[in-house]
Amino acid sequence: MINKFSQKTILTLALACLGSAIVFVLFAVFFSYDSSQSSEKNAKVHTDQPHESSQISLATSPQGVKTYSTPTPEHLKNNQQTIIEQTISVSSGDSLSTVLSDMGISQQDVYRVANARDANSELLRIRPGQDLSIKMELPSGKLTELLYVQSKLKRSLYKRQKDGQFSFVVLLTQPETKRIYKEVTITNSIFRDGIDAGIPQSVLIQLTQIFAWDIDFATDLRKGDSFSLLYEENELEGEVIGAGNILAANFINAGRSFQTIRYDDANNFNYYTPDGLSMRKAFIRSPVDFTRISSKFNPNRLHPIFKTTQPHQGVDYAAKSGTPVKAAGAGTVIYAGELKGYGNTVILEHGQGYSTLYAHLQGFKKGLKANNFVEQGDTIAYVGQTGWATGPHLHFEFRINGIHKDPITVSIPHDAPMSKNVLKRYLPYARTTMTELSSHYSKNFSQQYTAVLKRQRSRS
Repeated sequence: MINKFSQKTILTLALACLGSAIVFVLFAVFFSYDSSQSSEKNAKVHTDQPHESSQISLATSPQGVKTYSTPTPEHLKNNQQTIIEQTISVSSGDSLSTVLSDMGISQQDVYRVANARDANSELLRIRPGQDLSIKMELPSGKLTELLYVQSKLKRSLYKRQKDGQFSFVVLLTQPETKRIYKEVTITNSIFRDGIDAGIPQSVLIQLTQIFAWDIDFATDLRKGDSFSLLYEENELEGEVIGAGNILAANFINAGRSFQTIRYDDANNFNYYTPDGLSMRKAFIRSPVDFTRISSKFNPNRLHPIFKTTQPHQGVDYAAKSGTPVKAAGAGTVIYAGELKGYGNTVILEHGQGYSTLYAHLQGFKKGLKANNFVEQGDTIAYVGQTGWATGPHLHFEFRINGIHKDPITVSIPHDAPMSKNVLKRYLPYARTTMTELSSHYSKNFSQQYTAVLKRQRSRS
């Protein structure tokens, strides 16, 4: 075959083959370079496009690492949770259920947090003005934490546990307690003058309750009477948040001085005189909330109906029909029924020769009958106009060993006395407290008190 071709033909075929080989090599090199550039360009395009997803490493050369982002799958996007916090002030008509339901929280979570362990269902008693600080997950609506702000001093924290139930803890803030001194001279009324002097109404109510056994604040107050007192005031971060207890007081009424000191012993407190006698007496002088005294104790009174001189052996307290009548002291009911002239009547036996009578009653407390025991202040009947009466009022008699005494002026025994051991601890404390109180007296109050002491010594 080779011999059939000339030398020229063979050379031409060899050159053609060589050219084809060169073209093939050049084509392979060009294609490889173009592919590499295209891949690098694509990698750069993905890297330059920001996306909220994780980054994956892609090796393109021994000298460096390129990254690109992949989109988050749609089914994973829905599982992302956000915690939001919102504080809601409770309004009139709100309940825990309505507040949480309005936020999209399930009734199951409402039930769980309301019945949290050891919480005593406090959340079921929310009141207007209180705050609920709520943390919840979105979009699931799952309650995670609730802070119940009952007051500036008390908060309750509820936290969701792994089992879906809620833990409960009370957070208490201790205020700073200060001792405040005030002094007032009566020109109008104890409440008006006291409030004008900057004394909280709650403290003035305490004051009238403490001295109620010695002073009838409806009838005994006189213009020019005065009082001084030392009481607690609670502050939080410089803001007054309320008043505490009266610690000591001196009330000058109608030329008499009444002093009291609060004393705590074994978690029990009471108010005592500086000598250790209880301010609480065995009897209250006015067993009804009355509008006026319509007739006083008078052995020579002219009877309003019969117009004859007949002793009035008690005090008549005018009041609206139906006003509750209270037991003047602890005792046993020895009579509950109708008596001639007295109308519906209750008689109480108090022991040691003391008894009290309540007449012209509209009716008796339900279930009251002879041999019932009643405590001081218990309601026993209601004001009426039965028997010989010209208007609704309570006729009240006070008897000692059967002898009638004026309920307004009779000397009333003190309540249970201190034991000797308690009295021994009390007396030094009383002297220190009264010294502190008197150190604040103004010149006028000090002079008034000194004059009262001189008159009391001269009488004795």
